[in-house]
Amino acid sequence: MINDFSGHQSASEIREMLKPLGKLFSFYRALVQDISGMTVSANPTQTMADPLPLTRGIVITGVKDGVFYEAATPLLDKTSIKKLIAGLIDSAEKYRLPGSSFELVPEEEYEQNYEGILGEDFSLEEKIRRTREIVNRLCTADPLVATASVRFKRTLIRESYLSEKKLLSQRLSRFEAFFSIILRDTQNGNSASVFDGFALQGGWEQMRAPEDLLEKMVTDGKKILNARRIPPGTYDCIFTPSLAGILAHEAFGHGTEADTMVKGRARGSAYLGKQVAAAGVRLYDSPALPGAAASFFFDHEGNLASETRIVEDGLLNEPMTDHRSASILKLRRSPNGRRESYDRKVYTRMTNTYFMPGQNSVDEMIASIDDGFLVDRATNGMEDPKSWGIQLEALYAERIQNGKLTGEVFSPVIVTGYVPEILSSISMISHELKINGLGMCGKGYKEWVKVTDGGPYLKLRARLA
Repeated sequence: MINDFSGHQSASEIREMLKPLGKLFSFYRALVQDISGMTVSANPTQTMADPLPLTRGIVITGVKDGVFYEAATPLLDKTSIKKLIAGLIDSAEKYRLPGSSFELVPEEEYEQNYEGILGEDFSLEEKIRRTREIVNRLCTADPLVATASVRFKRTLIRESYLSEKKLLSQRLSRFEAFFSIILRDTQNGNSASVFDGFALQGGWEQMRAPEDLLEKMVTDGKKILNARRIPPGTYDCIFTPSLAGILAHEAFGHGTEADTMVKGRARGSAYLGKQVAAAGVRLYDSPALPGAAASFFFDHEGNLASETRIVEDGLLNEPMTDHRSASILKLRRSPNGRRESYDRKVYTRMTNTYFMPGQNSVDEMIASIDDGFLVDRATNGMEDPKSWGIQLEALYAERIQNGKLTGEVFSPVIVTGYVPEILSSISMISHELKINGLGMCGKGYKEWVKVTDGGPYLKLRARLA
């Protein structure tokens, strides 16, 4: 069993303690969370090994007349939990907030313990040795490399979800690798920075640096070192999986999170069941994607992981939901109720968001363009869910002329446009699927959770500058 928390009350014991809530609340639940880990990082002058701040605590939620009452504490002993429960009951009786008329989507009875890919551990000496070795490899990869840095992070997550009908526990391990280099051309006084990496489920056995990844970082850095800005205009483009992923995340991320729809802040709510992309375009969100960094067995509201088909054959099929928004909007409840931590509010949040593959080859896509660009290495993105405008940033774009890559590179690149226009312009989709695991996503400027995004190569039209 994995539902005990280092000598504190077990999940089953806490579940028994919650029963008095049933006298006042029509529904109640609790999430117990324990998150720990370590980072090991290095650059040419120093090496650091730091534990992650420990996150441990419980949040209890009670629903009365459509109002969600919550209380949280970092203490998991019997006295503290009983005090928390008493305070929650007292708040609901004292304040009597105006209720709502919606009916909460009912839960099904289910009990299960889940264990993900936990992987291996190494001694601290071995972690430091491997990290420094990769820094040295990067620093000596090319005379233009001025400096480099490497960061590895492992996060161990234990969570239990408890309600009248459910008793769930999961144990997960997430591993992230981040590499960056700075190149300098002392003759021209120019510099360029490139970063890359990966994140997956597992442990320190993934402490590695794929040779092709490091080589491409250096190659791309040299390409952009003296690159010019692109002439602004609307072009035929090929988005690599890096750009396809950030497009998926921003285009149908916050705009199809149902809690945003409840507040009237998402234009996507007016397009449900309507065409928003070219025929054949499929865009999914799934925390059940095997091995992906943002995957889990159940969300922070106890909903089991499953696939949400946001866009199916170009139609806006269904949004992502949390328990409350699904109940209010009478939509299917999806596994997207997530918290930054036990003491933060739950929101509808993305997990692994990606375009599904098609039937074209990358060579066919390049050959189909007379004058355009291949856009690679997404660095940032933002979306306005209300107007559905989008802005993506990429490290570089390489010109395509007469069906061939020319080697002419422009950097950096800004992609802008109106989401339905960009997605409706998709005319070719490659057959591979690649997921980038480095992302974190905030709700506005806060509430950060782990996400991944990705997809195949996409041919489309977009405004570049």
